[in-house]
Amino acid sequence: MEPVPLCSGEVIVTVEHPAQMMSVDWNTCRASAIVVPDAMSIPAVKSHAGGRPVGMLINADGWNPEEDIGAEWPSERLIGRFKNIVSRATHEEADFIYLRMRQNLHVLRAAVLAVTDQCGLGILAEIPVDEDRRTADNSSALAVMGILQRIGVAGIILAGEPADVDDVIEELAPYANIALGVSVEPHELDQMQHLESVEFYHTSEEDDIERILRRVPTCDGANEPAADEDYILAPVGEHVHFVDATIDISDPIDLEDHFGETLLDLEDQWSGALKLEISTSYDVHLLAENQVMLNRPVCLEAEDPELLEEALRVFDGIALYDGTWELDEDTLEYFRRHYGMVSL
Repeated sequence: MEPVPLCSGEVIVTVEHPAQMMSVDWNTCRASAIVVPDAMSIPAVKSHAGGRPVGMLINADGWNPEEDIGAEWPSERLIGRFKNIVSRATHEEADFIYLRMRQNLHVLRAAVLAVTDQCGLGILAEIPVDEDRRTADNSSALAVMGILQRIGVAGIILAGEPADVDDVIEELAPYANIALGVSVEPHELDQMQHLESVEFYHTSEEDDIERILRRVPTCDGANEPAADEDYILAPVGEHVHFVDATIDISDPIDLEDHFGETLLDLEDQWSGALKLEISTSYDVHLLAENQVMLNRPVCLEAEDPELLEEALRVFDGIALYDGTWELDEDTLEYFRRHYGMVSL
């Protein structure tokens, strides 16, 4: 996989409140792109933005998937809520979607699926990280990036304390094939060491743009991170996993009602990946309910492609596919592009 390109010094400015738009001189503003808080603000900014891309903010906080009725997680109802928001952004001709997530991967993934279901808009995701290189729901930041970059997210903006963000950039950059960015105060950039691997900076204040640009490092390519071409990043939930074409896969596991107990029994048995057999919609429900117990790469198999898609939709990770049930090339490509499925 290719490492993320080196820093190009681009700044995204977020208009947090509609009234803030009136105080910005868009003719002189040096922002590369603008994010507005709602769909109604898009036409007003577009009329003054001088051709800059205008994106709409979707706050993925405060959505509780456990409240949604149904077998899927994230459920179609949850994805449908985000689709309604995305449709308004599309109607007002937004150029991209800016997702802000401080809650959990389940909800963020539902928002991404809603965007990719609804339209072809680019997606940037802002994610807070801490000193342990984890997100708000204790997921590994590397795992989250590994999932998002395979399901259609174009860039990730890291937010947090400068030292923590710095450490996360160092960890993510060698495995990123999407843009990385940071959301920090201008004076904090001097405290960071790994900005050579950052393409975008984020701010909500127009006055910060000049100060950020003055602190953006000159890039000579000397610190471009080296990627490992031999392994594929295929996380499962909060866990980071690297796989290759020779990974050992278990015999098919029938989910049934004792799936949770089966997973406990398998903890002491070695295999590189677990092959889960999806035979009914109830199996999909069991997968959604028990996936928090999965700590190894997962290979999903189903004779019915529609049933396999149901499983891919609820699985909060990147699933492997070993060709047990053959898929036509168009379906296989769709599953790769939309759900990040890895064909071995």
